[in-house]
Amino acid sequence: MVWCSPLLPQLSLADVTVHSSMSQFGRFHPNPLRGIHCPALFPRQCSEMEGSQEGGTGPSQDGDSIQTESYSPFFMLHECHPDELELGSVSSFSSSSVSSSSSEGPELSTGPVVIDMGTRSCRAGFSGYHSPSAEVSTLVGRRIGSEEGRAGVVIGEEALLYPDTETLEVMHNGLIVNWEAAESLWKYLLEHKLRVNPEDHALLLTEPLFSPTSSRENMAEMAFEVLGTPGLFVAPQSVLSVYTHGKISALVLDMGHAATRVVPVLEGRSMACSSKQTDMAGRCLTWYLSTLLEDSGHVLSEGMSHVVEDIKRACCYVADDFQSECLLPPSSHTMDISLPDGMTLTLSKERFQCPEVLFNPPRSWGDSFVSIQETVRKSLVQLPEEIMPTMCANILLCGGSSLFKGLEKRLCQELLGHLPSSAMVEVKGSELRRHAAWTGGSILASLRNFQSCWIHRDEYYEVGPCVVHQKCF
Repeated sequence: MVWCSPLLPQLSLADVTVHSSMSQFGRFHPNPLRGIHCPALFPRQCSEMEGSQEGGTGPSQDGDSIQTESYSPFFMLHECHPDELELGSVSSFSSSSVSSSSSEGPELSTGPVVIDMGTRSCRAGFSGYHSPSAEVSTLVGRRIGSEEGRAGVVIGEEALLYPDTETLEVMHNGLIVNWEAAESLWKYLLEHKLRVNPEDHALLLTEPLFSPTSSRENMAEMAFEVLGTPGLFVAPQSVLSVYTHGKISALVLDMGHAATRVVPVLEGRSMACSSKQTDMAGRCLTWYLSTLLEDSGHVLSEGMSHVVEDIKRACCYVADDFQSECLLPPSSHTMDISLPDGMTLTLSKERFQCPEVLFNPPRSWGDSFVSIQETVRKSLVQLPEEIMPTMCANILLCGGSSLFKGLEKRLCQELLGHLPSSAMVEVKGSELRRHAAWTGGSILASLRNFQSCWIHRDEYYEVGPCVVHQKCF
């Protein structure tokens, strides 16, 4: 059996093995990866290390994934410090391949780094882990920080603390618009958060749908000429999110801070022609919650937007039936919140009124604010008839704005009312969905068969920035 992916060379069932050095860490820890079962990435599913020989359930096919009650040892994640995990079996960028690295010490010190940039936050970490080890707000401030008048750069939410700081817009609607600020952000993540030299690490960078070709070239130029990385790969966020859920084909509903995108992914390729986007996303939900709080007599200062964001994430939920929820006694959904200034805020209907606009946006907001169920429907109806059942049965929620309790059930109900009666709809959300693209990049960069896909430094200087279009699909 051979499966061929646009991101990987031919991958056969015999290609995946476990590095012998992994055994030194004892028992594997499969729990963080529950739900990741992908035949394209993990052809050999094995049971947990304990009790796997006595019996177990056989595999049952579900779309493009092989669902079992077992786990692949190839990507078992260890609950240990990065310095304790060796990735020599999966990364060609080992300590022996980088002259500036020490011949002693762990191989992970020169393993690939995955960076996933979003409009609100930027995540970074070493490949081989289920979640990033560093995350900062996508904010870059420029201030006068010394008596000599030299401009100082402040990264993250700290930039909001200084009144003399000019906040730079790094990204707009998921796309990098200030490359100088992005450079400062990447250097901060690598040198201060991960505490590594970028010249010792290959970089896997994610990109959203509809990115201009110039964006990829700018990424390559910055990675090689500014950071000096030995290798680079740029991968679509939607495809990586599908890998995180253990599949190669699915419909990705990526609900971010600035935009919500629906991207069909078929056998590892995103289908741009059937992809859709709406402005109904986390940013407008935060603004709407602030409006609801003001209408109820709770006026928060302009600098409290981050508090409203936290309240939205911690307290809001999606109602199964909005009208029925409104008829319930207030005590059933009232909640008291303690604010940083010591005041107490009482929430009631605002808890489910806020995310309700995902399904029923006010017409006064404009045509760009389309409900998420309508955005998904528009994408599905443009798909070829033969793959529509697969996509309907594999709708994956991703992004920080998809974490509302009750979202999966409500979205499924709404879609069943807008699709043919014969459609079998299933909406799924992994525990890793907030940073699904990063986790997918971690999976991809860890695969031994992927290592030939890296753009090496000498290739870049021989061909130029356009090499990114030849090797990254």
